[in-house]
Amino acid sequence: MLHLIFIGVGGAAGALSRYLIDFTITNHYTMNFPLGTLIVNLIGCFIIGIAFKIFHHEIIHTRFNPFIITGFLGALTTFSSYAYTTLILFENGKYVLAVSNLLANNVLGILFAFLGAKITNYIVKKHFNHKFKGDE
Repeated sequence: MLHLIFIGVGGAAGALSRYLIDFTITNHYTMNFPLGTLIVNLIGCFIIGIAFKIFHHEIIHTRFNPFIITGFLGALTTFSSYAYTTLILFENGKYVLAVSNLLANNVLGILFAFLGAKITNYIVKKHFNHKFKGDE
């Protein structure tokens, strides 16, 4: 039952974060490209890379996984928002922007997850003298 509460609280925090980030970007930058959704997705991908390594190296107990991964990140980076904004671009005949959005979210998203994992590995190795699995 406690894990359901963790998911709910994490989901609320993720949804509010997504809204505030997207709202802030949308109100400060006027453009046809869905920059807010892209930024939210990149932040989420970066954090998922960090979380992956933090759980992998047992820096944070896996019982927090539902809060961070399922709750917070699940609500922060909804694929449906990405699909919706891309669909709108296609529907409005903005094909170059739509394809750019597809490429940016997928290619940059994977890159940001990789960067988050690599940076976390570096920090853990340097500051926590943690021995990595397979480092023998």
